[in-house]
Amino acid sequence: MADTYSSYTDLAAHEVEGVAYERRRVLGPGSKWASIAIHGGGIEPGSGEVARAVGAGLMNHYEFAGILPSDNTRLHVTSTHFDEPIAEGIVAASTRTLSFHGYVGDGTPTTALGGLDTPLVEAIRAALTAAGFKVITAPQEVAGSDPANIANRNAIGAGVQLEMSRALRESFFPNGDTSRAMRDSGRRTDAFWWYVETIREAMLGYTQFPGQGSSDGCATEYAARIVDRSGAVVTDATYLVEVEWNRILNDTSTGRVVINPDGDCCEKVGQIRSWRHQLHIYRNGVFVWGGPILSIEWTQGQVEVFAADISAWLSRRVPHAKKTFTDTDLSQIAQWLIDDGFAPDDPGHEVQIMGEAGVTGGREYRESIGQTLDHLQDLADTGLDFTVVGAKFVILPEGWSEPVGSLTDADLPDGLTVTEDGAALGTKWIVVGGQDGDLVGVDGGPDAYYGLLERYVEQSSIQTQDSATAAAKAKRRSSLPVPVFIDTQQVTLNPDANVDIPTLTPGWCLDVASVSTCRDISQRLKIVGLKVVEGGSGGSGQEQVQVQVAALGGEQ
Repeated sequence: MADTYSSYTDLAAHEVEGVAYERRRVLGPGSKWASIAIHGGGIEPGSGEVARAVGAGLMNHYEFAGILPSDNTRLHVTSTHFDEPIAEGIVAASTRTLSFHGYVGDGTPTTALGGLDTPLVEAIRAALTAAGFKVITAPQEVAGSDPANIANRNAIGAGVQLEMSRALRESFFPNGDTSRAMRDSGRRTDAFWWYVETIREAMLGYTQFPGQGSSDGCATEYAARIVDRSGAVVTDATYLVEVEWNRILNDTSTGRVVINPDGDCCEKVGQIRSWRHQLHIYRNGVFVWGGPILSIEWTQGQVEVFAADISAWLSRRVPHAKKTFTDTDLSQIAQWLIDDGFAPDDPGHEVQIMGEAGVTGGREYRESIGQTLDHLQDLADTGLDFTVVGAKFVILPEGWSEPVGSLTDADLPDGLTVTEDGAALGTKWIVVGGQDGDLVGVDGGPDAYYGLLERYVEQSSIQTQDSATAAAKAKRRSSLPVPVFIDTQQVTLNPDANVDIPTLTPGWCLDVASVSTCRDISQRLKIVGLKVVEGGSGGSGQEQVQVQVAALGGEQ
């Protein structure tokens, strides 16, 4: 079917931005790669979501999204005629370009690969095939072989076009629902994330990132990149004296590097500025941590850079509109808080909801009242968890119990510490909500084992009695019995431990078995903190990994 408009210029002259379409840009850790979807939103549903997830924290992303209630196909502009200036600028600055599209197909989940970047096409074909996805060579009409195709208008004159069949795109969403409501909900299937990660890994394996290919010293494992808020790379730092990064459940994590600069690098690190620039840390060439730089210390021969993850921006943001929720799952409220917080000035973020909290409530947020991160942490106190990995906020039900590995005493050669946190215990919780404190939720009472320990907290954003009661129940559930934590503290994990360090994400679980203390442990425990250090004074130069886990719902 012929396009309604001959170009973006033609389309923009007849359609209203914000009513018919949106142009979305998320800048990644550098400007040399691009992941785009020029037929996003309702035009070719699912293409924009895949492009954004593939690019998250790794590439610059662009999406032209149709947002009409229906008939979004009229917004389709063929790739060879797509002249939208933001997209053209992002692609022109890139050396590798992935352009995601959708086509009808024959009813089977299929990816039709095309484009002029033949070596990268073949690398992605091999990766997707090995991961169990059906891949074909794109037929001529969608082959992406025209040099004028937006995918091929990059710095090397060659890109990759990925045409995803309707059946494949439907497999990425629960119940095959590609409606806007589902796409905006953040809910995705395992197939979606497997597809996304397969392509990301193919890209990382194909094109060397900072720190790949080194063979000795601290730089064997780690490298850092300083990135401007525009997405441009300020400098790569491959010789690091010290590296430290962590991940924390329901809080802001931090990263720190000490750089030994020389030559051009020294001049460039002299230009680093707080909040303007971001620190990105790579482990074996894989992006593991990133966020805004908060402080820099220049000394003779060294530069120390300290940063926080992107939730730090939400500690400097407030609600930008009045919003009232009634009987809404906490995960959806959390997503609104995050998206609203970033809306006026988005450095590039993504929200992934692993599952609904299962706790509904009423909340009211007033414009410019309270810090957004404080509001998000209030929700985390009442029935959900969140963590930040790169540019992605991951929201999980409080009871999420998916494992990512196991640990035994053999993995902890220097032992561990088991701590019972009696200060957190409450057998009865009172949560007071409402602007006037007139909503009182109560749960619990005297406990047969512990007796009566009453805890009181105020959350003015709660707007219904049911929400106050649900919050009290969640508080009691997380603090009774006494929470137990296992902390390796200064003890590093055995390098042969049955875990993959980049996958140690707070909110996921480890199966832990230990008899090294007087309190035996043998159960699935939730990761609540991770700290990774390499280098430093008195250090061995080897990577040290400390992990903190806690019992799911308490342990007695």
